[in-house]
Amino acid sequence: MAAGCLPPDEPAKKPKPVDDLVHTWIVADHIIGKGSSLSPAEAGGFHGRTIEVTPVGYTSPWQGSCEEASRTTRKRPLAEVLDELEVSPSAEGEATAFGLVSAVTEYRLICKARSTAPPLLIYVSNGKAMTCFNAVCYLLKPF
Repeated sequence: MAAGCLPPDEPAKKPKPVDDLVHTWIVADHIIGKGSSLSPAEAGGFHGRTIEVTPVGYTSPWQGSCEEASRTTRKRPLAEVLDELEVSPSAEGEATAFGLVSAVTEYRLICKARSTAPPLLIYVSNGKAMTCFNAVCYLLKPF
């Protein structure tokens, strides 16, 4: 080929995550459920905190760090999840306004080294996520 006749270089492609869950997630908002001992200001104190989920483990402000976790997944209706978590009837509107859709994938991560630690449950849909702790559901977006 003559000089200058080569096709242009393709831009570097960002590696895709292993799945929808593997991200660094940042707490962007929250929904307070029934029975929470946290005030809206206290729950808001977690805004900006991160949850790191890797292909094999996680780090969370509530469960701590786990280098190796088992994982299960299942599809669920968002309304069913919110009802089970006893959050207000308006919570579904808040969650969908944030970007979650009516069907979510529930990921349950259980730390193998700390069998007494509570599992980390994250509900993912449409590139957004939600996790709940102490009757507060935290709305997450990729960092």
